[in-house]
Amino acid sequence: MEFKLCDDMVKTEILSRTSLKTLDVMRCISKEFEKLTYEPYLLDLYKQRNDIVSGFLMQRCGLECSEYIHEFAPSRGSKSIDLGFLPRNARILASSEQGIIVFQSPYTRFSGSISYYVCKPATKQVVPLPNPRTRYTTEKIAIVVVGSNPVLHYKIIRLSSSNFVKRRGEFYRTYRCEIFDSTTWVWKLMDLLLLPSSVSLDMASPVITTRGSIYMLLLNNDILKFDSYSEKWTTFSSPIQDRDYELYTSRQLVKHDGRLGYFCKSSINCGCEFWVLGTDAESWEKIYVFNKEESEDINNTRNLELFDDPNASVKIWTGVFLFYKEKTIVSKRSDDQMFVYRSDFEPINLKLGKQE
Repeated sequence: MEFKLCDDMVKTEILSRTSLKTLDVMRCISKEFEKLTYEPYLLDLYKQRNDIVSGFLMQRCGLECSEYIHEFAPSRGSKSIDLGFLPRNARILASSEQGIIVFQSPYTRFSGSISYYVCKPATKQVVPLPNPRTRYTTEKIAIVVVGSNPVLHYKIIRLSSSNFVKRRGEFYRTYRCEIFDSTTWVWKLMDLLLLPSSVSLDMASPVITTRGSIYMLLLNNDILKFDSYSEKWTTFSSPIQDRDYELYTSRQLVKHDGRLGYFCKSSINCGCEFWVLGTDAESWEKIYVFNKEESEDINNTRNLELFDDPNASVKIWTGVFLFYKEKTIVSKRSDDQMFVYRSDFEPINLKLGKQE
């Protein structure tokens, strides 16, 4: 016991002094390291010893529908960042675990046109991107970092609506999929994503990125997965059985300690369940159940969401969000959009592959 305690103290001391990039690498080395890197004590110590920021990017519409208000809500012990450099008409679309975001802004020279940008808010670096096929309505968008050694390599995945098609006597709902690769600096159009005609993306559930994969909830309660390395789509089942999923409300994909999670609320017993995907990426593990008494506040609200902050799991109510481990309540409007954010203050090359 004493040896293990001493060993954990040595590992904590080492991990608390590494860069964010190294910390992410250590999480992939072993389950023991990964578990240790999510311990509140280590995360608090890490923020004390390193020049980093963590918390939430918050966005809501301004007085004009084309304008947005951007604010940063830091987690406990974190530094803050000023988002005043973002254009007032900038709409944040996605954020990554490495402190990079994607936003869009109306193109000033042509009415109705949109320009896309990649940005590191902590360093105020902004780089314009080539445009995808913007005449198609964006349904979901995500950014994922697929490598950082020796240079940053990221991909942006955009799904846009398309028409129904008939294949082998069956009708399918289709989505156009475009992938932007920072090494080639171009958008690549992939094959149409085909879903059964009765199935579509759940627009109320956030996109979750973890371990190089992107996850989206479907309205039939299945989960759509995109592997950013192989660039292949697959689907798999949520922890709620097909025959039972309609009995649950407020179904959401979440992220907890770097793993895909699933949160749902029962319409029968008013309880809530929280599941995480196992390390084998095939089985689900139920890690917590809220009984009726614990859930009574949740049952009277709408649009319950769960996010994973680098320092704590977070529940969001209409009006407030609560850092459970920190017991800190921060004001939140019901129309706020929130993006988990974690970053250092080191400038990076956002335009690898761009031809000057």
